[in-house]
Amino acid sequence: MYITVNNQQIYYQKIGQGKNLVMLHGWANDVSSFWNVAQELKEDFTIWLVDLPGFGRSETPKKPFTVSDYAETVKAFLEELKIKKPVILGHSHGGRTTIKLVSKYPEVAEKIILEDAAGIRPKKDSTFYILYIASKLFNFLLPEVWLFNKIRNRIRYWFYKDLESDYLYAGELKKTLVNVIKEDLSTDIKKIQNETLLLWGENDRNVESNLTVARKMYKWIPKSRLEVIENAGHHPHLDNPKMFVYWVKDFAN
Repeated sequence: MYITVNNQQIYYQKIGQGKNLVMLHGWANDVSSFWNVAQELKEDFTIWLVDLPGFGRSETPKKPFTVSDYAETVKAFLEELKIKKPVILGHSHGGRTTIKLVSKYPEVAEKIILEDAAGIRPKKDSTFYILYIASKLFNFLLPEVWLFNKIRNRIRYWFYKDLESDYLYAGELKKTLVNVIKEDLSTDIKKIQNETLLLWGENDRNVESNLTVARKMYKWIPKSRLEVIENAGHHPHLDNPKMFVYWVKDFAN
């Protein structure tokens, strides 16, 4: 189904019955990312799966978006469909959006679940500077000719892939991605008063959402608890759906 909010056409799916559970996917994902766990949750919840602007079947933003733009779009979506006091679950970029949303409008959600959420800007360690210098050196050593461009692009691909960077999949949303990752949400996180479940994969290697990030959020959010899912990386709902569903039901009901 489609709905237009804030001049953006948004695609969403609604399944199940019971308490409202809004699920916001991560970068480069869409509503299909949650289909497997939604089948297990639909007996307990009315589930709203939302394609965020620029992903899935939702319209690409007409201008580069910020985190606030995503948050305002979700708020307008909830208001337009009269979804009052849902539990909001945000994975990765969806978690970043949820943080910004409830830090400004705590009344829109009864509880929130942050699954491997992004939002704390990582510090640049020595590895970052070494890789940065190496990339510049490759540009110097490999002239702007077709063959060397191909080699350089392949090196960039494996570099971003190894870091599990969202930049690899940004496409026409690169300016939007730059906007969202350059904003540190530490102050917003400390404002969260909603009851919060931090649901994390023990093997998340993403620099924006590893366990160090989870522990900081746990320290900063007063009404929070942290549950770490074994045998899971950045996508616990895909890597260990059984435990993901268990903790969501335990917290959200």
